[in-house]
Amino acid sequence: MNPAVTFSFVWLRDMDLKTGLLYMLAQFAGAWFGALVLWGCTASLVFYCDLNDARYPDNSNVCETSATGDGGYGPPYGLGANQVAPKVTNGCAFLIEGVGTFVLVITVLHAAVHKKSTASNAAPIAIGWAVLIAHLVLVPQTGCGINPARAFGPLVVNSMGGLNKWTRGWWVYFTAPFVGSLFATLTYQFIFQEREENNDKKNDDTKKPHPEDKTFGNEDTEAVPIP
Repeated sequence: MNPAVTFSFVWLRDMDLKTGLLYMLAQFAGAWFGALVLWGCTASLVFYCDLNDARYPDNSNVCETSATGDGGYGPPYGLGANQVAPKVTNGCAFLIEGVGTFVLVITVLHAAVHKKSTASNAAPIAIGWAVLIAHLVLVPQTGCGINPARAFGPLVVNSMGGLNKWTRGWWVYFTAPFVGSLFATLTYQFIFQEREENNDKKNDDTKKPHPEDKTFGNEDTEAVPIP
């Protein structure tokens, strides 16, 4: 469910362009629908924001982060929409998101795509660890996007709810993952995959009989007269 990973598959021709675009469309649509469901599950968190009721002392944070410009309230907490931290520049955010996506995609390619991968059913564990590491590092900086669909869903649903989360650096989440994916795919394609193909070719060459080798077992031989 990551267009950046789908892009890698299309680049490697493991998936044709038409199928890849349909996958991406489904991924963006699924992220939008998922954000809608999340909004429905958490909408009641802002129901008491206008009451100033002492029974809800923890409501101030959700009310502050969900307030719209017209005095209303949108999706609670902005549905966790990705945002660049105030002290992080757009350039740094782009590089951070690109590196995080690189780690994810290169892990996917080695664990789940490489024909000599020994991960088998454990591939999701390796990929999950890559996602975990990316989140531990990126969350304080950019909220950890590394997935254009994940960023797209909350942003669109927030707009539907009157909450503007298209703030500084929003474009990073729709460009950096594809750039990071491209670098990861090229690294895999021209370093690891090409090396493996060369090794396979050498192994095939060693299995072929040498032209000078002769087999005498089935040859007809003339009887040599005994003197």
